[in-house]
Amino acid sequence: MTPALTTTGDLEPDQQPRRWDDHVALYEEVFEPLTQRFAEAAIDVLAPSPRSRVLDSGAGTGGAALELARRGHRVVAIDAAMAMVARIKDRAAAAGLPIETLTMDGQHLAFSDASFDAALSVLGVILYPDAARGLSELRRVVRPGGRIALVTWTAPEAYELMGELRAAALAVLGNLPPRPLPAQLRFKERKEFQALFAAAGLPNAEIFEVTAKLMAPSPAWLAERLAFAPGMAGFVDGFGAAKPEVIAAFRHRLEATRGAQRISLSGRAFLGSATKSE
Repeated sequence: MTPALTTTGDLEPDQQPRRWDDHVALYEEVFEPLTQRFAEAAIDVLAPSPRSRVLDSGAGTGGAALELARRGHRVVAIDAAMAMVARIKDRAAAAGLPIETLTMDGQHLAFSDASFDAALSVLGVILYPDAARGLSELRRVVRPGGRIALVTWTAPEAYELMGELRAAALAVLGNLPPRPLPAQLRFKERKEFQALFAAAGLPNAEIFEVTAKLMAPSPAWLAERLAFAPGMAGFVDGFGAAKPEVIAAFRHRLEATRGAQRISLSGRAFLGSATKSE
């Protein structure tokens, strides 16, 4: 889910590829199991023909790419973070899966027109500084009649991990300063997500919701691993000297409401898919 290469400027932490290099292991351990539910739903919607050539843009630690390869497809996985690409390569080799991995800017794909049968991006393109360009590039490299699937967050109020963390912070700090809408929520409304597809030349996208659960062995385990992405690391670091107290309050809230053992926290995403016109 790493965004495309660009100058950092005013970009958020999650939009800066090099910052993802420091979160590969934690992201894979903590968050990929949740996003994998979205990835599998996207693959099911794509329904590629056997042995299709499929592109995964902003592939992160490789969950979607590995699943596509397990299903017998010819997969190319790109990401702008070098450490993410290295991790996908290692995982593919360990599993004996022939995935082509490339470090690449998803807004400027180095592939010929119509060179893929299908393409997807799970929480990747939606982080790109120019998301419409990223989706347009997927449209360009997919053959006529091929399908494209994209996943974005929706219903942030139903994202239980952040809800519990914010509640813990409020209990400790009394109030939280207002924050601008993060980049990954730019398309949280159906009409905004539909408009993204239209801007990329895919006006007839179908969109529906998918719910997934973040599973953790315990609240204590999760509290120790909140910095699984640059944005999350920045969010908790923003509590300053109160950070340990906020994390402790987060753990105690979860233990009080869900128990001290295995827990699950829900999140919702939109899955949009479209067929490239002939």
